[in-house]
Amino acid sequence: MADIETAVKNFAKDMNKACADLRKARIDAAKKEADKKKTKPPADPPVVTFTLSQNKVSKGRTPEEQAAEVVAGKSWVCWGAHMVDMARHVIMKADGTVTWKPKETMGDDFDAFKKKWADAMKSNGLKNASGKDGWDNDDSFHLELPDSKLDHSDARVVACYEEYAKLTRKDGKSKNDKFEKEYADELKKYVEKYEKDAKK
Repeated sequence: MADIETAVKNFAKDMNKACADLRKARIDAAKKEADKKKTKPPADPPVVTFTLSQNKVSKGRTPEEQAAEVVAGKSWVCWGAHMVDMARHVIMKADGTVTWKPKETMGDDFDAFKKKWADAMKSNGLKNASGKDGWDNDDSFHLELPDSKLDHSDARVVACYEEYAKLTRKDGKSKNDKFEKEYADELKKYVEKYEKDAKK
């Protein structure tokens, strides 16, 4: 099986080249248009680069760490690829500054950028946060290896649900409304014991 760290580092290299090529083409086209109209060309687009995130939770996660991410609204499942150390995040920078706004950063090149992203994913054997090909609007900078999500009956998934229930029903942490709505049936048995205790 491919090594997730190597695959994502290679993905970042591919995207750095792709973004440099898009930038050069944009600058060349703008200069040509300005020369034609005898006007000053617009400011150059930013230099866009990608690096592998060094944040600990971008790598492997215990069930407890995954539950904490769900509570924080940074994850929405208890069976993600981070729990088997098969997912990573990349960081996007524009002129050296971290940005979380790829559409705004890439401007008119955003559609071309998404195509390059999909190509780089495919050539490095990666999937998005949904386990699918191409750009993901919800968790854009998450990359994972294929078939890396846990089965819902896995003990680690059970432990994540149990920790989430404890955090939100006993420890006073905020609920993740999206998570609770989408997985209400699976979550029910884990929160029931805390709700029963509260009624006593």
